[in-house]
Amino acid sequence: MPRALKINPRDNVAVVLNDVQSGEEVVVNGEEETIRLTAREEIAFGHKIALIPLEADQPVIKYGEEIGRARVAIPAGNWIHLHNLYCQRGRGD
Repeated sequence: MPRALKINPRDNVAVVLNDVQSGEEVVVNGEEETIRLTAREEIAFGHKIALIPLEADQPVIKYGEEIGRARVAIPAGNWIHLHNLYCQRGRGD
Protein backbone atom coordinates (compact mmCIF):
# COMPACT_ATOMS: atom_id res chain seq x y z
CA MET A 1 0.00 0.00 0.00
CA PRO A 2 1.42 3.42 -0.94
CA ARG A 3 2.51 5.65 1.89
CA ALA A 4 2.98 9.38 2.29
CA LEU A 5 4.46 11.69 4.90
CA LYS A 6 2.79 14.76 6.38
CA ILE A 7 5.83 16.75 7.48
CA ASN A 8 4.22 19.37 9.74
CA PRO A 9 0.85 19.28 11.54
CA ARG A 10 -0.20 22.47 9.66
CA ASP A 11 0.39 20.90 6.22
CA ASN A 12 -2.50 20.39 3.82
CA VAL A 13 -0.33 18.27 1.49
CA ALA A 14 1.85 15.20 2.03
CA VAL A 15 4.81 13.75 0.11
CA VAL A 16 4.25 10.31 -1.42
CA LEU A 17 6.99 7.82 -0.59
CA ASN A 18 6.46 5.61 -3.63
CA ASP A 19 4.67 5.86 -6.98
CA VAL A 20 0.89 5.92 -6.55
CA GLN A 21 -1.71 4.79 -9.07
CA SER A 22 -5.12 6.41 -9.45
CA GLY A 23 -7.65 4.71 -7.15
CA GLU A 24 -5.07 3.39 -4.69
CA GLU A 25 -5.50 4.03 -0.99
CA VAL A 26 -2.64 6.06 0.47
CA VAL A 27 -1.70 5.90 4.15
CA VAL A 28 -0.41 9.27 5.30
CA ASN A 29 1.69 9.29 8.45
CA GLY A 30 2.02 12.51 10.38
CA GLU A 31 3.24 13.62 13.76
CA GLU A 32 -0.25 13.78 15.25
CA GLU A 33 -2.35 11.48 13.06
CA THR A 34 -2.58 8.85 10.36
CA ILE A 35 -4.85 9.64 7.41
CA ARG A 36 -6.13 7.30 4.71
CA LEU A 37 -7.24 8.74 1.40
CA THR A 38 -7.73 7.60 -2.17
CA ALA A 39 -5.44 8.95 -4.87
CA ARG A 40 -7.52 10.51 -7.64
CA GLU A 41 -4.70 10.35 -10.19
CA GLU A 42 -1.19 8.95 -10.65
CA ILE A 43 1.39 10.61 -8.42
CA ALA A 44 5.13 10.02 -8.78
CA PHE A 45 7.45 9.30 -5.86
CA GLY A 46 8.42 12.50 -4.02
CA HIS A 47 5.48 14.54 -5.30
CA LYS A 48 2.67 16.05 -3.22
CA ILE A 49 -0.87 14.79 -2.63
CA ALA A 50 -3.67 17.06 -1.39
CA LEU A 51 -4.90 16.01 2.05
CA ILE A 52 -8.01 18.22 1.97
CA PRO A 53 -10.03 19.88 -0.78
CA LEU A 54 -8.36 23.17 -1.70
CA GLU A 55 -10.22 26.13 -3.19
CA ALA A 56 -8.70 28.21 -5.98
CA ASP A 57 -6.16 30.66 -4.51
CA GLN A 58 -6.06 28.81 -1.17
CA PRO A 59 -2.55 28.50 0.32
CA VAL A 60 -0.76 25.18 -0.14
CA ILE A 61 1.06 24.39 3.10
CA LYS A 62 4.16 22.16 3.28
CA TYR A 63 6.81 22.22 6.05
CA GLY A 64 4.23 24.29 7.98
CA GLU A 65 4.74 27.17 5.51
CA GLU A 66 2.93 28.44 2.44
CA ILE A 67 4.77 27.13 -0.64
CA GLY A 68 2.27 28.52 -3.13
CA ARG A 69 -1.43 28.77 -3.89
CA ALA A 70 -3.87 26.57 -5.74
CA ARG A 71 -4.46 27.75 -9.33
CA VAL A 72 -7.83 25.96 -9.39
CA ALA A 73 -9.96 23.97 -6.96
CA ILE A 74 -8.08 20.77 -6.08
CA PRO A 75 -9.90 17.78 -4.57
CA ALA A 76 -8.34 15.77 -1.75
CA GLY A 77 -6.26 12.94 -3.22
CA ASN A 78 -5.10 14.93 -6.25
CA TRP A 79 -1.51 15.49 -7.33
CA ILE A 80 -0.14 18.93 -6.41
CA HIS A 81 2.45 20.26 -8.87
CA LEU A 82 3.14 23.16 -11.24
CA HIS A 83 0.00 22.49 -13.30
CA ASN A 84 -2.24 23.44 -10.35
CA LEU A 85 0.07 25.41 -8.02
CA TYR A 86 1.58 28.87 -8.41
CA CYS A 87 3.96 30.96 -6.32
CA GLN A 88 4.77 34.66 -6.59
CA ARG A 89 7.65 34.59 -4.07
CA GLY A 90 11.08 35.38 -5.47
CA ARG A 91 9.89 35.86 -9.05
CA GLY A 92 11.52 39.27 -9.45
CA ASP A 93 9.21 40.42 -12.25
